[in-house]
Amino acid sequence: MAITIIFESDEWSNRYLRDYIAGKGYEVNFINFEEKDFDDNWLNGTDLVVNRIFPSSYFRNHKKTYFQGYELMNSLKTGEVPMINSYQAFLYDFDKALVCRDLAIHGINVPQVYCSSTEFLISSIKFPCIVKPNRGGRSTYTYVANNQKELEGIMKTLPAVEFIFQEYIKSIDNYTLRIEVIDRNVFSAVKRSMDESGISSYHRGAEYEHINILDDEISSLVIKVLDVLDMKMGGIDVIVSETGPYIIDVNATSNYSKNFVDFLGKNPLDKMGDLIIEEYRKLRA
Repeated sequence: MAITIIFESDEWSNRYLRDYIAGKGYEVNFINFEEKDFDDNWLNGTDLVVNRIFPSSYFRNHKKTYFQGYELMNSLKTGEVPMINSYQAFLYDFDKALVCRDLAIHGINVPQVYCSSTEFLISSIKFPCIVKPNRGGRSTYTYVANNQKELEGIMKTLPAVEFIFQEYIKSIDNYTLRIEVIDRNVFSAVKRSMDESGISSYHRGAEYEHINILDDEISSLVIKVLDVLDMKMGGIDVIVSETGPYIIDVNATSNYSKNFVDFLGKNPLDKMGDLIIEEYRKLRA
């Protein structure tokens, strides 16, 4: 019996995770969602599914994944083969507005979602505001609009997918925090600089700094976030404002470049691989 990794993007991180688990002596099925024909028998021989589908799939022209991923993951929810992360975690990964709603219900500070492009209401928006895909990532089509004129210009450039318009949280030091949590433990924490528009992103050339000692309040907060969202692992983006920390993004399927892993000086994919193997062993016991 095997561990099946489902992916849609030929990333170094996905290949590394596959090779790490296989190197420990476990059989790994490595399935590209964009290329696979998912018939009734595709799960034969699988004990555990690992979801490595990124919500930014649409913007990398992986349209099959973007539009059919829900259906497949829902079938796993109702089937007998468990998945890391859960189906519910997958839904959160693909719905930023839902993340904000459910975290707010649990008393966690998140930016207010003013409206979406499907129910757009200009009178509900306060400036500056963030414009970003509700199902997306890697800062693609993410903007700060400082006034209505800027917003109208931005909206003319947006593709025909759902966007959200969200409260802009001002950082006290022009950095965001990126914190990786694996199995309820903080694995790494870094500071990531913002560009002149107020966006912080690796893909926009952000500079990183190590956080040697993470504040206990923030450490407890990010663990609580993943508990609420039923995620075994994930990357959480935090902005510390004058009124305290805000959760601005949650990624159930964190991607890593080799350069970033080299910067960390340790590899979260090893820790992820160990967690996957541990879950697999429990199932086989």
